[in-house]
Amino acid sequence: MTVGTEQKMSINVEKLNKDIAAFPQVHPVTKDMKLTHKGVSRLVMLDRYTFKDTEKITLSEGDFVVLTIKEDPKFPARGLGYIKDIDWQAKSASVLIDEEYRHSLDKPEEVETGIVKRSLDVIEKPLEIFYEQIAKRNATGLASVETTEEKRNEWFEKFYQELVNLNFIPAGRVLYGAGAGTDVTYFNCYVMPFVKDSREGISEHRKQVMEIMSRGGGVGTNGSTLRPRNTLARGVNGKSSGSVSWLDDIAKLTHLVEQGGSRRGAQMIMLADWHPDIIEFIISKMQNPRILRYLIENTNDEAIKKYAQDKLKFTPLTQQEIDMYQGIINYKQIPGSGGFSEKIIKDAEIKLRTGGTYSVHNSEFLTGANISVTLTKDFMDAVENDADYELRFPDVEGYNEENMKAYNENWYKVGDVREWERQGYKVRTYRKIKAKELWNLVNICATYSAEPGIFFIDNANDMTNAKAYGQQVVATNPCGRVA
Repeated sequence: MTVGTEQKMSINVEKLNKDIAAFPQVHPVTKDMKLTHKGVSRLVMLDRYTFKDTEKITLSEGDFVVLTIKEDPKFPARGLGYIKDIDWQAKSASVLIDEEYRHSLDKPEEVETGIVKRSLDVIEKPLEIFYEQIAKRNATGLASVETTEEKRNEWFEKFYQELVNLNFIPAGRVLYGAGAGTDVTYFNCYVMPFVKDSREGISEHRKQVMEIMSRGGGVGTNGSTLRPRNTLARGVNGKSSGSVSWLDDIAKLTHLVEQGGSRRGAQMIMLADWHPDIIEFIISKMQNPRILRYLIENTNDEAIKKYAQDKLKFTPLTQQEIDMYQGIINYKQIPGSGGFSEKIIKDAEIKLRTGGTYSVHNSEFLTGANISVTLTKDFMDAVENDADYELRFPDVEGYNEENMKAYNENWYKVGDVREWERQGYKVRTYRKIKAKELWNLVNICATYSAEPGIFFIDNANDMTNAKAYGQQVVATNPCGRVA
C-alpha cells in the first residue's frame, strides 16, 4: 500500500512500517487508516504533533519528510517533501518539495526543479502519517496509568474511540507528548506567579520560564511587581533599570529556547495600568515610525512624548542621497524627459523635505512576547470621568528595615499596589497622567501594531472561581488576552 501525493514520489508504507518497528511508541500504519488532513492542517499535524525519528536512524532515500524550506531567522517556512539522496558526510540531503509548498522557494533552480538541498538539521522524518496513529499513541499513553493490563486495554479502547472519531481533540502538547515517552509537558500554556523583585527572584522566574518553554509550554508573566526605572536599589547602592528591561530579558527566551517539537515558543507579558513604567512598556514595542511621530505631535503628556522620541530614530540624508533625490526632481522640470513615475518623484520630494528617514531604535525589543496592559476598574472610571490617574508603586526608597523585610517577603504575593496600601504600607505616587491620555495611547498603539492587548484584571478576579481556592488571577497565558 502506498499513499499518493501530487508528486512523482509517494510514501512507501511497507518500508515505513519496518522503520516504525524500531520505535515501540509508534503504532504501524494499517489499511483502515484514512485521516491525513489537508493543506495547513496536514502540515501542522506532521510538523508539530507526530512522533519523529529525530536521530534519523532510519532516514533513507525515498523517505517522506517535513523540513525547513525557507530559512528565515524569525519566520522560517516549513513544508513537506521526499528525500532524493543523502550526503551523510556533509550532513545534507536533496529533497523534492511537494508542489503545494514550492511557493516558498526563492532560488531560480529550486523553483524550476522543486529540488532543494538542506542540512539534515532542518529535516525531520515523521513516523506517524495518519491521525489514527497519533490517536493510538495518545490512547496508549493516557491509559498507561491503569494498574492492570485488562484496565489498560479497556481505557485504551475508550480513549481511542473518542479521539479517532474527533469527539475530543486534546491540546497540541498532549497530541505531541502523550505516549511518546518524552519529558514534555501535557499543558499548552502556563501562568507564572508574580515575579519576586530581586535579582534572585528574577533569575528564578527566568529559570522556570525557560524550563516550561523547553518542554513545549507557553508562559504568561505579569511584571507589575518589579520596581520602576531609576528607583533606588539599596543593596548595590544603585538605580533599577526598570521593569521593562527585565521583562525584555525574559521575552528573549522565546528566541533562545528550542521547544519540544518544532512549534515556536509563546509568551504573554503584562504590566498593570498603575505601574510607573507603563508608558515605556507600551511604546517600547511600537515599530511604526509614523505612529511615533503622530504621538509626539498630538499628545499633551510629556512622558509619552519623551518615550516616543527615545524610540524614534532619524537618519539624515547623505550628500549623495540629497543629490540623487534632487536629480530625480529636476527631471520633472524638463518637458518630455520621462524616466521617473509620479510616485518616484513624489517620494523624492518627501525625502528632501523630511531631510532623512525615520526608523525605530531597538526593533527587536520585547518581540519574544505579546504584551498586554492589565486594566483596573479604577483606571476605567478615571477614563470615563476624564480624571487624572496616579502611577504608583510601593515606596521602597522610603522603607525602613522592617518595611523592606515585609516588601521582600510579601509584595510579590500581593502584586496590587491598591491592596498593598490597604495593608498599611506606604505607596509612592511617581506621577499623575490624564487617564484618557493613557487610554488613547493604548488604543493608538493597538490599532496600528496590534500591541498592547488589554486584560480587565479586576473583572477577571471578580468572576473567577479561583477565589474558592484562595487564589487570584495574575495574568493570562498567551491564548487568553484580548487584542
